[in-house]
Amino acid sequence: MHRIDKPQLTLPTPWEGIEAFFRDLLANGWALMPMVDLIMHITGTKLHERLFAYTSLDTLATSIYNPIEFGRETLRIKFNRHLQQWHFSYSPKQFEPAEFDRTYAADKGIEKFDNFIRMMKW
Repeated sequence: MHRIDKPQLTLPTPWEGIEAFFRDLLANGWALMPMVDLIMHITGTKLHERLFAYTSLDTLATSIYNPIEFGRETLRIKFNRHLQQWHFSYSPKQFEPAEFDRTYAADKGIEKFDNFIRMMKW
């Protein structure tokens, strides 16, 4: 039997709101400056015009769709402040395992994000 699920959609948060959200976490003691730097990189380029995003606790979920369908062509980015490393996880379809799951050093976030965007042709 083929599983048919109704897509779960959410509207993206404007990039200014996402930056403000992470700056607020930063102001409250969360060592997430690398995440703020990544968001500033996105908003400082044309990427902010073609990528949409929302936050889930301290995770940034990005997509090329508006509205965003949870788990469909979504790159989830988290900066682990305790280990000082990035975790990137890409899901092409909802309810399926991640197709791309990588961990990177703290200083590689923007570089690896840009590489991912190029690889996916986003």
